[in-house]
Amino acid sequence: MDGLKFFHQLIIILGFSIPVIYVFNKIKLPSIIGFLITGIIIGPFGLKLIDDTAGIQFLAEIGVAFLLFTIGIEIQISRFLKNLSEILLTGGMQILCTFIAGMAIGLAMQLSVSQSVFIGFILAHSSSALILKILKDRSDEKAPQGRISIGIILFQDMMVVPMMLLIPFLAGGSGTEPLLIIWKVVKSILIIIVILVAARYVIPRLLEQLVSMNMRDVLVIASVVITMGIAGITESLGLSLAIGAFLAGLALSDTDFTHQIISDITPFRDVFLSVFFVSFGMILNLDFLRANPGYILLVSLIIILIKATIVFGLVKLLGYPLRVALLSGVLLSQIGEFSFVLASQGFKNNIISNNIYQTFIGASVLTFIITPLLVSLVYYLLARKNIFDPARDVKPDERAQVSNHVIICGMGLNGRNLVRVLKDTAINYVIIDLNFQKIKKSKSKGDKNTIWGDASSVEILRRANVEAARVMVIAISDRFLTKSCLSNAKAINPKLHVIVRTKYLADIEDLLAMGADDVIPEEFETSIQIFSRVLKMFHIPNSIILTQGNIIRNQSYGVFREVRYTQEAFDQISQILAQGTIETYFIAAGNPIIGKSIREINLKAQSGALIINIIRNNQTITNPPSEFILETADQLIIFGSHSAIDLALGILNGHDDTSA
Repeated sequence: MDGLKFFHQLIIILGFSIPVIYVFNKIKLPSIIGFLITGIIIGPFGLKLIDDTAGIQFLAEIGVAFLLFTIGIEIQISRFLKNLSEILLTGGMQILCTFIAGMAIGLAMQLSVSQSVFIGFILAHSSSALILKILKDRSDEKAPQGRISIGIILFQDMMVVPMMLLIPFLAGGSGTEPLLIIWKVVKSILIIIVILVAARYVIPRLLEQLVSMNMRDVLVIASVVITMGIAGITESLGLSLAIGAFLAGLALSDTDFTHQIISDITPFRDVFLSVFFVSFGMILNLDFLRANPGYILLVSLIIILIKATIVFGLVKLLGYPLRVALLSGVLLSQIGEFSFVLASQGFKNNIISNNIYQTFIGASVLTFIITPLLVSLVYYLLARKNIFDPARDVKPDERAQVSNHVIICGMGLNGRNLVRVLKDTAINYVIIDLNFQKIKKSKSKGDKNTIWGDASSVEILRRANVEAARVMVIAISDRFLTKSCLSNAKAINPKLHVIVRTKYLADIEDLLAMGADDVIPEEFETSIQIFSRVLKMFHIPNSIILTQGNIIRNQSYGVFREVRYTQEAFDQISQILAQGTIETYFIAAGNPIIGKSIREINLKAQSGALIINIIRNNQTITNPPSEFILETADQLIIFGSHSAIDLALGILNGHDDTSA
């Protein structure tokens, strides 16, 4: 493609996207739909501002690759391997069930067996880019529906390879033997393992060397090269760009570079990903849609219904609550981008007719547009109090036989640490978690009051005897579940003291308004730890540091959130800092002040700090005279302001520049 033409096309895409996205945000519709509409408007079937989409499609693939990279780096390889069996089970069952449904539809339409099998292939895939974008926008990647959806789409992406290999066979060619297909699948698995292991042990060492150069631009370039380099390797070996990018992210998870790399990659990801959704809108043939609107709409709804029902049923069979099953079903209800790759190859090989191909394209784009709306609708309905969770009465003997206890929602790191402390202090507690393995592990350790279930469910809360509880700690990753749990718990027991852990700044006000007594944002607690350690370097006592931290917490972290409170909190800090403090100084062997008198050091005149006591041989000398000679192992008790003590310690350490 001509470079200048490609540049003009990119400007058109981004330029048209801005007003469309602005309008969609104003009417509170997902931005993804705005991008799709933009593509329809400017594409070859709309205003024809862009008619050659080859280069745009390439940029779209890069966007998906960057998205899979950031997902991989955030998932963490240890967590991925821990959930590998669930990924294989849910992904495998989803592919199998959807394939069977698609094949049945093909046979019902009186298509040949080969055509019916191919319909099953293209129906089995969902969109990685769309699902991951929705999850990221809602910060639900680590929620149960997020973990299930990500696991299924990763398995779907891996199944693209054998499906592509079977296309010549379905077309009636003789170029693909069954043994060759099996070998290609085994080879793909081996490639994934080799790349993952090599990247895991080689790339972090390389990045460590680059980071030591202290050049920010080098790390940015290295992040892009690693992402696209591994993606390119996997594509050259027969896998997709997306799988390679995901492996690159997975290899770099749990390293010291994770957060910085995500920060560097995010701008690239967002730009390329927006191009992806625009490019999807471009392929919709408006003429065919106008000629067959009812037929295409019907096919779209059938696709959504079939796919959502299959995923819903599988998730329910795994024992997840209705909420998770509903969300997982609608998230995976559309046709995926890899289905378009398969469909185009099937069309070129005359497996499907032009009419079926155009119907598939039109219906698929519509499923893309409908899915974000369905997800928003389900979240809205779930937010309506107990609309999908009618609680039955829980008998007294079904409740946890404790009172004045702590209910712990979520057995992650925070939950486990809290359980350990409560055990040591003999405080009763009840554990609620959706992860059955965690509940099983807790029971094996002697935790009798453990409940497997959805902590937002009224019935589950009553089983935990929330009416008689004193404290509830909500430490779960699902933002929606957190708010629902808080709302239902407070409705049942208004006197319950609820402590909520959150990762998100935007949730603090909502959680406080919903009745949370304490909200602990992880980011701000980290900030308090940072400034506490800085203040320690300036010899400010722990009591004062703790007081400042408590002032910030009592104001609901308003200082960090730029919330304008009264001057009271800041006046308290100023008054505390204005007070004097006491510091202890140990005279080690070789110190230059050994053998000198207090008068010779002249500490008070130089710094403003005063030596009020000296401890020698476990004897305390109060108000030592100016002629007192200092010796090795003496401990000086110094009084003064914070800045005075800082200067005094510099003098005692033999620093000539006491003004530093």
